[in-house]
Amino acid sequence: MIRSKVYLISILIVVLGLGVGVSWYCFNTSKVDVFGSIEDKTEWVALHPKEYRDAILKVHQNKIDVILTLYRDPNSKESVIAFFEAITHNRQVAEIILKYADEFEIEPSLAFALAWEESQYNIRAYNKNKVSEDRGLFQLNSKSFPNLKVEDFYNPDLNARYGIAHLRWCLDLAGSEVAGLAMYNAGTNRVRSDSTPKSTLDYVSRIQTFRNGIEELFQQELASRWVIVEGGVKPAEQKAGPSRLAAVRFPLLNAFRQP
Repeated sequence: MIRSKVYLISILIVVLGLGVGVSWYCFNTSKVDVFGSIEDKTEWVALHPKEYRDAILKVHQNKIDVILTLYRDPNSKESVIAFFEAITHNRQVAEIILKYADEFEIEPSLAFALAWEESQYNIRAYNKNKVSEDRGLFQLNSKSFPNLKVEDFYNPDLNARYGIAHLRWCLDLAGSEVAGLAMYNAGTNRVRSDSTPKSTLDYVSRIQTFRNGIEELFQQELASRWVIVEGGVKPAEQKAGPSRLAAVRFPLLNAFRQP
C-alpha cells in the first residue's frame, strides 16, 4: 500500500515537471514574438539612457525665451511692456527690469519674480539687518554695495542694474538657478560651505513658483497672439496688424486700471 502511494506521488511529480517545462518553453517562444513586435514598433527603447539624458539637456539648453524674444521685436515690444506694467503697477519699473534682463541675458520672468520677492516692486523698500541694510527694488545690501550712496539705492534704474547684474554673477558662479538664487539671498560663502538655511530654500521656492506663474499668465494673455518665426515675430492672426495687437489691453491690466 505504501509503495503504491509512493509510486503515484512519483508519477505526479514527473507529470508536473513535464507540464512546467512545456509551459516555460511556450512562454519563452511567445515572449520573443510579442516583445519582438513591440521593439520593432518602438524605436526609442533602443537608445541608451545617457542618450536620453543628453537629449533632455539639449532641449533645455536650446529653449527659446519667449518673453525676451517678443520684447526684442519692435512689433511686440509694447505689448510685453504693457503686460509687466499690469503686474508691477508701474510702467517705469516694468521698462527698467526688462531693459536690464535683456542686457544681462536673464529670463524676465525670473527677474520680475526676484523683484517681487525682494520688494514687491516697491522702489522705497527698506529692511534693517543686524549689521547692514537692504534697500530698494532688488533690496541691495549696504555691505555688498559699499560704494553706493543712500539715494543711489532708491534710484530704480541703478538698483535694477546692480541687482540684475549681481543675479547674473551669482547664476554664473553657482552654475544652477537654485544655487544662484540662494547665493543672492544668503551669500556665496554660506552656499559654498553647504550652510544654506531653510529660510533661503523657501525663498528660492517662492521665487520659482512666482516665475512659473508669470510664464503661464504671459502665455495665456500675450504669447498666444504672436508667432515666433525665423527672422522675427508676426501676429498669430494675419488680419490683425501689429499696432492693433500692441494696443490691446489685457484683462489683468483692465482690472488694475478700473477707477
